[in-house]
Amino acid sequence: AYIATVIQSTPLNIQFRRTLAGNRWDAWLHLVRHLMDAQLSQQPDQLCWKLTKNGEFSVKSMYLDVINSSIVPRSKHVWKVKVPLKIKVFMWF
Repeated sequence: AYIATVIQSTPLNIQFRRTLAGNRWDAWLHLVRHLMDAQLSQQPDQLCWKLTKNGEFSVKSMYLDVINSSIVPRSKHVWKVKVPLKIKVFMWF
C-alpha cells in the first residue's frame, strides 16, 4: 500500500523535477483534492463502468455518453492526443 502511505503523509511526500506554476499548479491542487477523497483498502481492484447500472462496459453506453456530452464532447480530446492514428481510433472506440 505504497500509494496509501504517500497520500496519508502531510505534506504529500512527492517531488517534481520542474516547478509547477500557473495552470499546472491549479491542476495539481485539483488532483490532490480528488485523491484525498479516495478510500484505499487492501482488497483487489475492481473495474466499474459508471455509465451502466450493472457496472459493465457497453459500446452503447460509451457512444451515448460521447454524443450527449453537453460541454465539450470527450471525443474531441481524443483527436488532439499526440499518438498514432490507429491508437486514437482505438481510444475513441
